[in-house]
Amino acid sequence: MESNDIARMLRQAAASGNSQQVAEMLASGASIDLCEAGVSRTALDQAVWNNHPEVVRILLAAGADPDIEIGEYGETTALRYAAPRGMHEVARHLLDAGANPDGRVGVDQSTPLILAAAQGDVEMVQLLLDRGASPNLTAEPQLVEGLARKIATSTKSSPLSSAAGSGHLETVRLLLARGARPDDEVLESVMTGMARAEVGSAVRHPGSPREFALVREAIEQARKLA
Repeated sequence: MESNDIARMLRQAAASGNSQQVAEMLASGASIDLCEAGVSRTALDQAVWNNHPEVVRILLAAGADPDIEIGEYGETTALRYAAPRGMHEVARHLLDAGANPDGRVGVDQSTPLILAAAQGDVEMVQLLLDRGASPNLTAEPQLVEGLARKIATSTKSSPLSSAAGSGHLETVRLLLARGARPDDEVLESVMTGMARAEVGSAVRHPGSPREFALVREAIEQARKLA
């Protein structure tokens, strides 16, 4: 069988979550980094993209790069893709294999922790912090990326400002406990979120006015103690 056919079969098996076929092909000598002609996406890219944790584990155990840049144009890292989508098993396998917990393609991109914090995913935030993610690393003020679109911003985005601006109290408390700095931009994010909640604009800021009030209280208390 030609290498191009092997690469295609491996990629398709990974994309569909066929862990047995992936394992058998690797045992038969298929290369984890092989791509068919005209296709830049590897088997690990496809396994992460389609949320197949067992295939991800198998490929990483075979030596696939946990810091791989995935997507049609290599626009994001595997961990950064998994972080805001609740892919806890995938993220854990990537981190176990040595993925950079703060990995991103450029400084204008949000870190995995910023994206997880914006979703209020306490389990993912805890995992990333436990594996060394910085609670204070920011995305530079160019484009802050969300799940569905890019939002222009004139300020830096941090894990704490992202959680606070979406009214995620438990995530805010966790980040503060782990050393996140409650600076002026964080408080500004809270005020913006409160204003949107009050007028019912909860597309990106799902917290209720009451939740934002509690977030603001937690931030202001932390600022007094800083």
